[in-house]
Amino acid sequence: MSGDEAAPDELGLLAAKVLLDVDAVLFRPDRPFVFSSGWASPVFVDCKKVISYPLARDALIELSIKRILSVLGYEALDGIAGAEGGGVSFASIIADRLHLPLVVAKKHPAGLGPSAQTDGVVKPASRLLLVDDVTTDGRTKALMCDALRKSGATIHYAYVVFKYGIFDAVLSNRDLGVEVLSLATWRELLTVARERNAFPNKVLDGIETYIQDPLRWSAAHGGAGTPPLDAEAR
Repeated sequence: MSGDEAAPDELGLLAAKVLLDVDAVLFRPDRPFVFSSGWASPVFVDCKKVISYPLARDALIELSIKRILSVLGYEALDGIAGAEGGGVSFASIIADRLHLPLVVAKKHPAGLGPSAQTDGVVKPASRLLLVDDVTTDGRTKALMCDALRKSGATIHYAYVVFKYGIFDAVLSNRDLGVEVLSLATWRELLTVARERNAFPNKVLDGIETYIQDPLRWSAAHGGAGTPPLDAEAR
């Protein structure tokens, strides 16, 4: 598998169990999913499904808080920024549990001025953590982090429940201007799926094939084969 090669992470394994419990892993090789980057994928992890299952939702939030605090500590943040769309639900609950202010980072400006791409109050130099449900290459996260900085925030980290972890060679943390923390990746999800026999071996093998060379798989199935790396795309 390209991307992270380390042993499965314990928090990630617990998160993978939750995602599989609510059928959040969708496999559709005949009608590929297409990400905002233009890449095609036979599989999609729909973390947003979790918000409708109270016990699963609570479990993922608790695991998320453990991950965030284990990396950043209690005193590293002044607020939470929810990524417009799938990130707002998770960010809202995390901000509430940590007793931190919440703002929303939008994908596109709506209005004029430095705060056109954010909702809420961004205090000058406040240290924010951007929270979203999933990330593929992190490009959208970079755009949102840039918007938060224009509003006056300091932001070095983004957090996602699930990170595809297979496009890291395309855009590095340095390229993105932010380090992406995650709860689970394919490493943990496939480990649990195989232990549980959650999918037929043919399905799991198909996911593995995709993960090993996602750009080639994408190009062969009607998606982009290379990412748009011009300045505007960032």
